[in-house]
Amino acid sequence: MASPARELLADRNYRRFWLSQTLQAGVTGPLRFTFVWLVVTLTDWTAAEGIVAAALGLPAMLLSLAAGAWSDRTDRKRLYMFWTTLMIASLIAFTAVIAVGWATPFWTGVAAVVIGTCVTMNPPNVQAMVPVLVPGERLMNAVALQNGAGQATNFLAVVVAGVAIEVLGDAGGFALLSVFAILSLNLMRTVTIPADLNPGPAADEGLWRSMKDGLRYAATTEPVRTLLLTALVLGSSFSVMQITMPRVVEDVYERDAASAGLVLGVFGLGMLVSSAVIANRSQANHGRNIAIFIGVGLGLGQFLLSFAPNLWIAVAIMAGWGLNAGIAIASHRTLLQHQTAPDKMGRVMGLMMTGFMGGLPIGAAVASGLSHFFEPVHTMRVVGLCTMMITISLLWRRSIRTLT
Repeated sequence: MASPARELLADRNYRRFWLSQTLQAGVTGPLRFTFVWLVVTLTDWTAAEGIVAAALGLPAMLLSLAAGAWSDRTDRKRLYMFWTTLMIASLIAFTAVIAVGWATPFWTGVAAVVIGTCVTMNPPNVQAMVPVLVPGERLMNAVALQNGAGQATNFLAVVVAGVAIEVLGDAGGFALLSVFAILSLNLMRTVTIPADLNPGPAADEGLWRSMKDGLRYAATTEPVRTLLLTALVLGSSFSVMQITMPRVVEDVYERDAASAGLVLGVFGLGMLVSSAVIANRSQANHGRNIAIFIGVGLGLGQFLLSFAPNLWIAVAIMAGWGLNAGIAIASHRTLLQHQTAPDKMGRVMGLMMTGFMGGLPIGAAVASGLSHFFEPVHTMRVVGLCTMMITISLLWRRSIRTLT
């Protein structure tokens, strides 16, 4: 009997969708790193990384719900094609700006807002496609497959981007992202999205009313509310590490962009391994998983990383943290999609992405604020401890731990 993962990938339509989104993750993953590293090379002002990172994440905080509401009202494939094409054009234009030497911290911030807006419009739309592309009993496996391959590419592409920057200069990293986006777009052209994906009450509502309805649903429905709050904490906390770690690699470990990419990229390798295990399981205790692997593991990983004395210890900790994250994210998203009403899926996925991606401005504000009082490693230590306190209080309640 074929494993659940092989069964899913045997479907040509799902396989092409999965490959398209894996390549798309090769854009979104290194994006924070390439922007932050560019700013590190442009200025010695340590707060600048946080400001540009906030500019990159601000559209996700402001527009993810609107993106989800739009997804619930329109043709999702067409919506994906439009925003991905615009993202490709923006990436190519900014690559040219860097190549000719016109990049400044200000214009980097402007580019971060434009590209961040294009990136923000896709994830809620794509996440809402998954439940109708696969049978309900295979949702966990599809989530783990998409999560594992996507997150592995997300972080492993950081390694490739770091090498591209070393070899071709700062423009090389952004050029690489443009190539990934073009390949993703071409694959998505061949995917057939089921005709019944989009119909629902939201199609006849105004956009603003649809957004308010989605917010009301999320605010009054458990465990959807707790899972969305968890996404915000996860996104904000992890962003602090992503913003702070390149500075640690350069100033503390005295290494280059390729080394910074290695530290972040090995996290993806850990996620790939644990997600592959989840993808081939028939069932899992998702409530217990998120209580352990998010409730404790999320903050603990960052706390331990802050004590790493050198690059290779940091790499080892990041690999273990990635193993933890693969289980955590697969269980979190599976629970959220199972607990969400189908006609609210786009909006709830938009709110989830508001947490995961929109947490970046919060993390950037925390990182920039704490930089006035602490060294980068101490910032991660404080944030790691605070994260554990918050996530344990959210996820160790019996009503969450017993979810399956």
